[in-house]
Amino acid sequence: MALNIADQYYLKAKGAMAGFCSDWEEACESIGYAISYDENHCPSLCLLGKIQAQYLNDYEAAFGNFDKSIAADINYVQVYPEYIKVLIWANELARAKKLLEFARKIKGVDVAELYWCEGYIHEVENNYKLGMKCLKKAKANIYNDDYMYFIENEERRIEGKLKKAKKKQESKRKNKTKSNMKFSSLLD
Repeated sequence: MALNIADQYYLKAKGAMAGFCSDWEEACESIGYAISYDENHCPSLCLLGKIQAQYLNDYEAAFGNFDKSIAADINYVQVYPEYIKVLIWANELARAKKLLEFARKIKGVDVAELYWCEGYIHEVENNYKLGMKCLKKAKANIYNDDYMYFIENEERRIEGKLKKAKKKQESKRKNKTKSNMKFSSLLD
């Protein structure tokens, strides 16, 4: 299998970003070269969008690159979970939900990751029970020990939030019933 020049530079950028000590200069230069050789290179556009959102907080530029990637190849399945996460970070939940529904129709997309994204949306909306249901569905579609470990950690984190929410709700109920109580005085 021969790789084209854009693929080679994409892989070089991906390698420069791997690990704790990323070589950002190398990564940015390689992504630039990849896109200059092929302006519609989906993996490079997706990686550039991720960098713009995650490290530069430039969501509009990231959205543009993700949109361009989808326009270039609607079947490039790696773009959908990344794009959905960035939409959630930007508090564009309605757009994230629409993209999630669209992505479910694409053949070959990682179903477990889409369920995780859906759970993430529910978590952001403080609907922890629905989020937990989505994580259980994700677990049913996982075929990788590392991702299973990640989802189990997500479940523990959301369970902690669920417990806190229940305690808060119970304390509100107690305060409400105390305020609704009428005390009779001796003078009545």
